[in-house]
Amino acid sequence: MSRRLYFLCTAFLFGAVVSRTVVAADPPAKELPIPGTVVVDESGREVILSAKIQFPEGKPCINEFGERVQAFAGCATAAGGDAKMAAYFVFLVDVDTEKVSDGLMKLGCRPKVHYSIEEGRKRSGLKAETKPEDYLQGDPVVLSVFWKNDDGKWVEKAYQDFATEMVMVGDQKVIKPWTPHFVFHGSGSIHSSGTGCIACPCDCPGGIIADNRMPIYDPKPMVRFDMSQAPAPGTQVYVRIRPISSTRS
Repeated sequence: MSRRLYFLCTAFLFGAVVSRTVVAADPPAKELPIPGTVVVDESGREVILSAKIQFPEGKPCINEFGERVQAFAGCATAAGGDAKMAAYFVFLVDVDTEKVSDGLMKLGCRPKVHYSIEEGRKRSGLKAETKPEDYLQGDPVVLSVFWKNDDGKWVEKAYQDFATEMVMVGDQKVIKPWTPHFVFHGSGSIHSSGTGCIACPCDCPGGIIADNRMPIYDPKPMVRFDMSQAPAPGTQVYVRIRPISSTRS
């Protein structure tokens, strides 16, 4: 291994294990939603969702590296029925996806490029003729998850800190922090996809928030969600979504 590659790998691996968990005595939000409701805090510019932990054993990217279009955080219901992808989620939110989308819109967060799943497939992949409109686009957002631990303390972790990413550097596999760029494109709500997905780990029009580092669907990042970083299945947690900027119109 070259000296440059060695230091690159070391940096990536070090970054992958650095903890950014915040522990506090008081709830990290002014108001917590009761199950089945959404808190839209306009002064704090955040949406807070109620969720439970589930262990989607055997699904892609759970405790092993893989590719997936399904979000790790998603809703139990969407488009007037049970969410199609509910069994894939770790953070299972107890409201319709459309309510989450409405809450973000209330904060002024706006989608800019959105598609149905069918239209998205026509635009899939990174090609020489790929255009800016082949990426889902909208106002950027950040997500975190918080819960009360066994010691009665509140714990909060960034959404991306539950997972790591694998990339190829030459012919070497390098594990690095998962570094998504999340945008609110709103497609799943606008086009009634019914998936229930909130924040997808690739540029997928099935949900409402996507990592749009790459064009729609492909290539997908290789990610691994570490269930040991999440609380036990059945634990009550809260998902926080904050727009980084907003486009009021």
